[in-house]
Amino acid sequence: MVCALGSGLATTNNITQLGESLDYSTVEINAMISLWSIWNFLGRFGGGYVSDLALHRYGWGRPLFISFTQLGMIVGYLIIGLSGNLYVGSVIVGVCYGSQWSLMPTITSEIFGVKHMGTIFNTIATANPIGSYILSVQVIGNIYDKQAGGKGGSCHGIHCFMLSYFIFGGVCVLGVVVSFVLFLRTRGFYAQRRLKQMKG
Repeated sequence: MVCALGSGLATTNNITQLGESLDYSTVEINAMISLWSIWNFLGRFGGGYVSDLALHRYGWGRPLFISFTQLGMIVGYLIIGLSGNLYVGSVIVGVCYGSQWSLMPTITSEIFGVKHMGTIFNTIATANPIGSYILSVQVIGNIYDKQAGGKGGSCHGIHCFMLSYFIFGGVCVLGVVVSFVLFLRTRGFYAQRRLKQMKG
């Protein structure tokens, strides 16, 4: 969650600065923010629906979709980092970021139950501010300042954020590995759940 939510929120926090450095107009930047919001919502809605469908039809555990969405985020970050195309990159990252938020509480309740759901879910949700601080301040903020020649300066061009988005992609590779391990470790659990549902 630190990998996906932190990098996604870092993108949201810096989308205006990203757009300005790549010479997008104010209207275009506002359009991207709106697109991010719309696709983030659709990701939240669609992530739950698709994972439900795959679980009930094919028995695929939901942690696999954490891996899929982080793979999508890697693609989005590479598009932003290599081409500076914020329209396509931010839409992909927005959908995947939203999907993470729909998958996280569902997986939490399925694996740990609902008895202590509030405590467990909110503990997991701290990944969002922790990841955001690390990736917004320590990564994208510091790299931007170095590219701009010091604090308070401005930077123009794709080089301002390229390294940051390569780092975000690398962080999500780690997230894919960890979530795939969780998928492998919970396969038996999800198979039993599906068997019970089929019998019921």
